[in-house]
Amino acid sequence: MTDLHPLSEDIGFLLTRVSALMMDSANKALASFDMRVRSYSVLVLACERDGGLGQRQIAQRLGLDPSQIVALVDDLEGRGYLSRQVDPDDRRNKRVEATDLGRAVCTQAQHAVNLGRADVLDGLPAGVDVTALRGALRAVVEQPREQTREQAREKPR
Repeated sequence: MTDLHPLSEDIGFLLTRVSALMMDSANKALASFDMRVRSYSVLVLACERDGGLGQRQIAQRLGLDPSQIVALVDDLEGRGYLSRQVDPDDRRNKRVEATDLGRAVCTQAQHAVNLGRADVLDGLPAGVDVTALRGALRAVVEQPREQTREQAREKPR
């Protein structure tokens, strides 16, 4: 008998597969808006906050390098969905804000993404609480990375 567990029992593998299904579904829904998940995510974050947020904040929230955000913001700004404004708290920085057009497109895109997501989530067994699942995943994502690394070091291997 082996100590190996089936890949189908590996939560990391399962989360990765579900993520791939969700990304594929979202990208298909976003195609009619000529967007992909990353640009959509930047737009949603900009729409979430009045007064916008900094590009470094966007990068941090999305788990990307700040250099990757520049091209996404440039594209969305070129379409009229976002604007850059001087940060009143630090004039050396720019804040990214959604325009009225950006908010309207975001609302439509979010509706399309949600329809696709519902198709993916239809595969969940009956009785699974999607709200609880979302909360549990959010708790993992929002946990400070340093704490996660420390916990990983403390766990026996």
